[in-house]
Amino acid sequence: MHRLPKEVGSWIYNFFYDEHSIAYLKIDAELCVAAKGGNVKHYGLASLRIGQPVADQLEFMEGLLPSPELPYHMAMVELPSGRVADLHLFADSAYVWLLFLDATVERDNRQRLQQKAYEMTLLQERERQLNEKLQSVNEALRESQEGLQREYQRAETLLLNILPASIAERLKADEQIADNHAEVSVLFADIVGFTERARSVGAVTTLAILNYFFKAADRLSERYGCEKIKTIGDCVMVVAGLPAARSDHAEALARYALELRKAVKRERFTGGRLRLRIGIHSGPIVAGVIGKRRFAYDLWGETVNLAARIQTSAEPDEIRISDATHTLLGPNFACEPLAETELRGTGRVRMWRLPA
Repeated sequence: MHRLPKEVGSWIYNFFYDEHSIAYLKIDAELCVAAKGGNVKHYGLASLRIGQPVADQLEFMEGLLPSPELPYHMAMVELPSGRVADLHLFADSAYVWLLFLDATVERDNRQRLQQKAYEMTLLQERERQLNEKLQSVNEALRESQEGLQREYQRAETLLLNILPASIAERLKADEQIADNHAEVSVLFADIVGFTERARSVGAVTTLAILNYFFKAADRLSERYGCEKIKTIGDCVMVVAGLPAARSDHAEALARYALELRKAVKRERFTGGRLRLRIGIHSGPIVAGVIGKRRFAYDLWGETVNLAARIQTSAEPDEIRISDATHTLLGPNFACEPLAETELRGTGRVRMWRLPA
């Protein structure tokens, strides 16, 4: 040991002092083992023979010596004993000194760190996958909620197309809709000669005309605060004064009728302009919702029947109103009296013509 290079001796001393396992080999110019020392058994070096080539006894030394540059370091070399060592080669004037410094603990720590890093990577990957899945689920949930909201809005729109808003709210609250209204005005309007004229055109033209007519009826209902109750073939039924009562129901429906007649005159059907027969009557009615799956909001009573019969008796382009409606209109409308007319199921009825 006294011939070790100074830095090698200091290193070995420090390792012995710190109770680390260390061993060394002294290699001569012929690359044979000249001496060995330290805890050679710990490193599996006890069987090395003095005077024999080191490369023949330690495979990892083959080709390593002679080394042109010393000192030389080989980190964490796996030895025959299964131990792991850091190898340091130093040179003096005649020999090469090979030191074995135990690195098993460092190897194990490194492996543990690598294992933890691997496990952390797996956890991070799993977290990433879970986040992606959560994001996908959230996105699907958002799309589902948006779809439900769109369907809800669509259902609301359809409901409001069928029912007045206040009736729709009552229906959603599971309320039975059956109301008496003491004073309303009811209007019926149909297209003159529609059935005969529709025979000469196709379905597309027929539906286009009906669509124009019913859209005009809807638009004017909103303008004058009336309710379009239903369509029957080419006939539309409209009421003023419900679901919320109003004192000017007759006047509102009269103005509605005048504007509806004016609106359809701008459209042509089979070569001629559209012409309507319109009838209006005022009085009490019963209103309610019937049906379960295909429910409908409708009106019943003598007022409805008489309004329909007055409409049937009207001439093309004529708006006929009953005596009751005329009384409610007062002097605001210059109506023309008509002779009493026999109406089916009603008897003789006095009517008036509402001029443009």
